[in-house]
Amino acid sequence: MKRTVKPSCLAAAFAMFGLATACNDPQSPKSPTREASLLPWGATIVAVNTTTGSDFDPNGYEIWVDDAWSQAPPDNGASYFYGLSQGDHKVAINMVAANCLVTATVNAVTAVDNPRNVSIGATETATTNFDVACASVGSLVVGTNTTGVDLDADGYTVSVDGSNQPVATNGNVTFTGLATGNHSVALSSAAQNCTASGANPQSGTVTAGGMTSVTFSLSCAPIGSGSGSLTVTTSTTGYNLDPNGYTVTIDGTNSQPIATNGSVTFTAPAGANPVALSGVAANCTVSGANAQTVPVPAGGAATTTLAVTCGAPPPAVSGHVQLGWGSAAPGNFVQTFDFDVRADGTGRLTGTDWSDIHPSGKPASMTTDPVADPATSFTAYRNVSPSKCQDPTRGVEFDGVGREPEGDLRSYTVQVCDDDPRNGPGASGVDFFSFYIAVGGYGRSGIPTSGDIVKR
Repeated sequence: MKRTVKPSCLAAAFAMFGLATACNDPQSPKSPTREASLLPWGATIVAVNTTTGSDFDPNGYEIWVDDAWSQAPPDNGASYFYGLSQGDHKVAINMVAANCLVTATVNAVTAVDNPRNVSIGATETATTNFDVACASVGSLVVGTNTTGVDLDADGYTVSVDGSNQPVATNGNVTFTGLATGNHSVALSSAAQNCTASGANPQSGTVTAGGMTSVTFSLSCAPIGSGSGSLTVTTSTTGYNLDPNGYTVTIDGTNSQPIATNGSVTFTAPAGANPVALSGVAANCTVSGANAQTVPVPAGGAATTTLAVTCGAPPPAVSGHVQLGWGSAAPGNFVQTFDFDVRADGTGRLTGTDWSDIHPSGKPASMTTDPVADPATSFTAYRNVSPSKCQDPTRGVEFDGVGREPEGDLRSYTVQVCDDDPRNGPGASGVDFFSFYIAVGGYGRSGIPTSGDIVKR
């Protein structure tokens, strides 16, 4: 009888020869029941997960073997993988909530070990146990945004439920391991000339495994009286100078456009005035502190120069990729990623998992956009990917912090390979994409089923 092979089976077959994809194979049911083998012969791995504690993951987990086959058991269940060869296999538990810690029992030894190696011996069956302990904890990021003159030189003190940390006048601090629920967040030690707007203390709501942000806005009045003039000059050198110039802002509120090599003059309050330059092209860097503080005498004049150096545009990688077969529609085991990320920490990324539908009816997503959402960021950029690419120079790895639709912030790592011959000489293979959230163990990786990755 002629057998019809579905595209997902073909993807799994390719995965057996080292071309892993993110497809969900027919041997990967949504419940941990025994299924027919992918192949009619071979050995078996049984992966058992046991969850204890509180605030269990309501969506259960995913168990992966060799980054090729997966099953989706509930919080307490077992997954059976048949048709495997004897020897070593990579086994991982993913989609674990951020408030849960995974430990593993392998050959009667318990350790934090995920993913890990499982060996199938002569018995042709190996069993491994994942123990997941969940607790109701999360994190709280407290930021400060200070404008005005004569800013507090020593910064402030932030208190969360009586626990104190120092914070800069324009900065942030993170409190970790907080119980879920509302927490009182207070700002103190501000100079007498600086006043916080809005409520103080504020209330911050911590979610299990999430990262919540609270921001205090302050303004500082001049300690003295009178005003003077403040002339700001820009000096730009290098290559590919910014054709549109910049914006210079004093005291956090008073702004003027300024040429790449030019001057503007402000009437400024007497006292220490912060001066900052923005709108700087990605290939240009402001030397020294930005902002810098300039004292303006009453009835007098002050000057300052901001030096900018420009070079070649920073390394970057961009792409629109899909992992998984089928359309990007709710309920399909498909993930899509749009990104344009540069080595200087600028850019944007959006990822959507169409198989994970939230109670709101929308699929799970992650967005990093430092311009629209300053709490999100790209924290590291590595211009090679030795662990994922046959030619490491065609790879990129970057780390970021993104926001989910419910407001939680998550840290993640992306690894890509631009090995498509369409994108330049030297390429000899296919593109690769990997997205991984360490806290919670969420990961998706493989050869894109559509789209392209371009390293610049």
